[in-house]
Amino acid sequence: MRKLGLLLVLALSLAACQSQPGAVAKPTLPRPQVVVMTSTPGPAGGATLSPSFPTPAAMPTPAAPVSATVAAPDGAALATTFYAPLQTGSTASAKAPGVLLLPMANQERAEWDSLARALQQRGFAVLSMDLRGQGESAGPADWAKSSADVQAVWQALLVRPEVNADRSGMVGASVGANLALIVGEDNPNVATVIALSPGQDYYGLQPAGKLGNFGQRGVLMVASQDDAYAYDSVRQMAPLVPKGETYYFADAGHGIDMFGTPTLAPLLISWLEEHLGVLKG
Repeated sequence: MRKLGLLLVLALSLAACQSQPGAVAKPTLPRPQVVVMTSTPGPAGGATLSPSFPTPAAMPTPAAPVSATVAAPDGAALATTFYAPLQTGSTASAKAPGVLLLPMANQERAEWDSLARALQQRGFAVLSMDLRGQGESAGPADWAKSSADVQAVWQALLVRPEVNADRSGMVGASVGANLALIVGEDNPNVATVIALSPGQDYYGLQPAGKLGNFGQRGVLMVASQDDAYAYDSVRQMAPLVPKGETYYFADAGHGIDMFGTPTLAPLLISWLEEHLGVLKG
């Protein structure tokens, strides 16, 4: 598998160019039910990213995150937070690439807050969610329903007026990584997936069976060698993805913990800019 070190340095030193993946067929699904709860952001939570986390200089302040619920297929209320894209100049009326962030088990969407704000600052429309039975989402946890829950939230992201549905992707950690792969396998409008510490089987969620469905869509799998199960799982699953790439750390831990290394956040931003494009103001 290819290594991304040189690509990462180059991508962060140059202005990203907007990519234009071809149009893809979208499944016919009912319009998601979205209920806005509050427009005030909570305290910055989740994992603490490295001080070297890249932030564009001299940029306007983006809009405050907005919390909302999305109805699951069975009516359960799934808690989400939306980060509207920062758009200036000629991008003010353009649709932005969308990114859905999926947390680890027994964690909350706040763990993505730092990354979500960094992507928002770069012109991405970002939606994070609490999985069923976790955080502020209705419970109890039911992993058999989790893929359908993620699909409902994904559709809620795509129908937002700020979002370009043809240039949107998912990022997940641990079981969230498995869910991103499973939902992405069956949805050609998932343009790319980043899976942090995925596993062959978390809570019965097994993504390996249909990874070939990604075709020419890019998939990045990241794991640390000290996280033996995820590391071995990535080594087995990545070759099943036609356009799969991998990135390995030596001693970075599992899932969100890997943000403790200074290269992970820039790596994810670089990948998303390359595979989804960015808006130029």
